[in-house]
Amino acid sequence: MDTKNTTEVTDFTPILSYKPLMLNIEQSFQQPVYLPVSVKDQKTIASLFVTDLPFTANLALKANIPIVGYKGITNQYSENLQVLHPDFTQLLQEKKVTTVVLVYNSDVLDPGYSYGSDKDLSCPLFSVYYAVKKFKDLLTAFDRNITLIWTNIKHQFQFEQVITLDDLEKKHPDRTFIHLQNFKSQENSFFDCINLTEKSLNRLYSHLRLKDAISFYSYHADQLKQNEFVFRSVCYCHDGDKLEKIKYTETKLYLRVGPFYYKRIMVNNAHDQYEEVLKPWSVGEIGRDYGTDFIRQITRYDSFVNKPNNSGEYQRLITSSHNGIVSNLFNIYHPVDWEPVAGEWPIIEKFLKHIFSACNVDGEVLYEFGLDYIQLSYQNPRQRLPILALVSGERNTGKSTFLDFLKLIYGANMAILDNQRFNPKFTSHFAGKLFVAIDEGHIPLHDKTTKEMIKNMATGKVMWLEGKGSNAEVIENFTHLLFCTNDERNFMQIDSGENRFAVLKVPSFRKQGMKDDPDMLEKMRKEIPAFLNFLQNRRLHYPVKTTRFWFPDEVYITEALQVVMDNTKSVIEKELEEWLNDSFLTFGEIELNYTLTDIMQELNKYSESKFSKSKIKEILAAIYNIKPGKLIRYVYFNSKADGETEELNRVGRCCTFFAKDWLTEEEYNGFFSALNKKRNQEPKN
Repeated sequence: MDTKNTTEVTDFTPILSYKPLMLNIEQSFQQPVYLPVSVKDQKTIASLFVTDLPFTANLALKANIPIVGYKGITNQYSENLQVLHPDFTQLLQEKKVTTVVLVYNSDVLDPGYSYGSDKDLSCPLFSVYYAVKKFKDLLTAFDRNITLIWTNIKHQFQFEQVITLDDLEKKHPDRTFIHLQNFKSQENSFFDCINLTEKSLNRLYSHLRLKDAISFYSYHADQLKQNEFVFRSVCYCHDGDKLEKIKYTETKLYLRVGPFYYKRIMVNNAHDQYEEVLKPWSVGEIGRDYGTDFIRQITRYDSFVNKPNNSGEYQRLITSSHNGIVSNLFNIYHPVDWEPVAGEWPIIEKFLKHIFSACNVDGEVLYEFGLDYIQLSYQNPRQRLPILALVSGERNTGKSTFLDFLKLIYGANMAILDNQRFNPKFTSHFAGKLFVAIDEGHIPLHDKTTKEMIKNMATGKVMWLEGKGSNAEVIENFTHLLFCTNDERNFMQIDSGENRFAVLKVPSFRKQGMKDDPDMLEKMRKEIPAFLNFLQNRRLHYPVKTTRFWFPDEVYITEALQVVMDNTKSVIEKELEEWLNDSFLTFGEIELNYTLTDIMQELNKYSESKFSKSKIKEILAAIYNIKPGKLIRYVYFNSKADGETEELNRVGRCCTFFAKDWLTEEEYNGFFSALNKKRNQEPKN
């Protein structure tokens, strides 16, 4: 699957002004949708039936079944599933459709096995599954109130040479369409039916026998018998007693990506979890150990790819197809091993309420924000999220425990680093991870390279996977960055107006009235299945994506963030803000105008640092979004040596400043009171 084929539709607006193209003849399939005249003539359609093209349901039309053709609903690579066709959406809207029923032939579960073939039998089934998933996503985006139903003619009819609806009606006249319209019933003699709106897509996944090789073989045993077959890139054979992997012995330990060979090595991490690590391995050493025939059996991939997925739809092998070129890609993201189970999670709940006990500037406790952050990471790992920084100068706060908690859940998909290991040059130990955490992190203010890398990791679409002595490769970037630090004031420079960071101050357990429990992490480990089950069924507190980081910016603006912004301002920012604040209070004006030369001269009068006009111009534009305007006459206010104010008329290209932007709220209110008093005392003409 390439990126194009897995694009998630997050916003779709129907083209209501679209005028549908008229089909000349009933059997024209050049169009991606086929809307029979008899269907378009119906006033309302409660349940609309949809089948793939070419159209094989003419007898259903004669029986007044509202059925249309939609090309590509069995092919995940279909261009027609990029957006819903406007003919189709117009029909849904005009006919007030409440239920869409996808109708598939009896051979939809047939993997297409032939003796001696090395074709992966899961591929055609995955193609159907992902096509349905894309169709479901598009339909939900269009109208989430429409129910989607899967139906297929029962597989056993295939062996009676009954494949299509027309075939079934000829075989069982006057009974087929009664059963077709009875898609809500659990007992249906002719059709398998799944409500895809009420039930998870995992139900369809299991129905297609994609879950594991054993269930796949059990369903197709009459065809496969004791022959070799490939399922999800593994070669199997049933020996009469049990299913055996016959091509994966020692070869499963090795893989080739492009021209380079790697060995899979399992390492035990600090939390007693096993993580798979890829180590570059010499093909010469492999040959010396096993021989050249062994090398031919090593699985080959064309390149690496990063496709995070924490559900049952995870795939290690990603196949992309575009312009006739098929590529096999090795997914560097690892499956999450936890199986969600209903249950209680009181220790995790208490711990997370402690970690996210901070409030934003509006006084809202950020616990729900924290749950949304974790839930989005789990259910929608490709969604960008703000950089989460947990800060506290106190001890025993649980900051590092929070990182360990996430590590328990995500395993090899998380890297916990220190400053030295967070290296902009060599990234192979953390590139592609879902979470990258810097514990006790501190980025020096002058370290622009690391700062820019952090910004790119938070927002960039790709990043470089590069290790010492190996070629760099570009992979998709979905990294969620975390900082844990004791430095509450300047762990790194954060510019004013920056919305990438959510800085939360974490109190000590003692301040929260909690005891420091050394076994807390182990207790939380036992609750993880119940916690993940909770996340799967929880409704997001902020259900609508409003920014690139999902949340509205104001949700995670905290006093702790403002402290870091104030303390990491550059010298020129501090001097500029202090001078303008003083100028407004001194001159009592709502608006002040200064040229870049004026500003440079004023700042350089008393500052130990000397600032150039170009640097001042850069700072004003980048941080404050202020630029010189057109050539105008303006009043230049100046304090003389005796403390008196003089007003000079000048001409220049000015930057305009307003009192409300440079005074505190208290200063601004006092400023207005003084200004009004001054105006009232002035003699009236």
